[in-house]
Amino acid sequence: MSVLRTIIMLIHPLLAVILVTWLVRQYGWRKRGMTLQGEERKESLKRHQKHGEYILWAGISLALIAFIARAISGYIVEGDPTSDLLPQSIHGYTGPIGLILLWLVVRYGRETTSNKENGEKFSKQRMKHGRAADLVMVLVMFHSFLGFIYTFQVI
Repeated sequence: MSVLRTIIMLIHPLLAVILVTWLVRQYGWRKRGMTLQGEERKESLKRHQKHGEYILWAGISLALIAFIARAISGYIVEGDPTSDLLPQSIHGYTGPIGLILLWLVVRYGRETTSNKENGEKFSKQRMKHGRAADLVMVLVMFHSFLGFIYTFQVI
């Protein structure tokens, strides 16, 4: 039974590595975007926006997978799927906070796009989007580090 529990509990960290890699690539667009011009920049911006939406949904899905894995683990160990659902570490608390911040990043990104004609508002929204993205990346690295340590408890 413990092998099954370990496999179930490792699904979240394995998928998280993919999501963090994707987030880092998405975050790097700020630097890459400045070097692009014309049609190439427009296409890259569209792709950046589309991937931002996908990342938000992937983050929500990853959190759901973590909750489901905890429920299954609680059922296997204690026979009660609700025994393990509440966060029991800083790692568990920073996940939902990160999802809220990720949602804000996407929201500010959408508003940036819709305010392109209004220069001052566009600039403000773009700065909010960038600052929120900075905060998300700090939290992602902190959350990932704690998750990495927590993985050893699961194994």
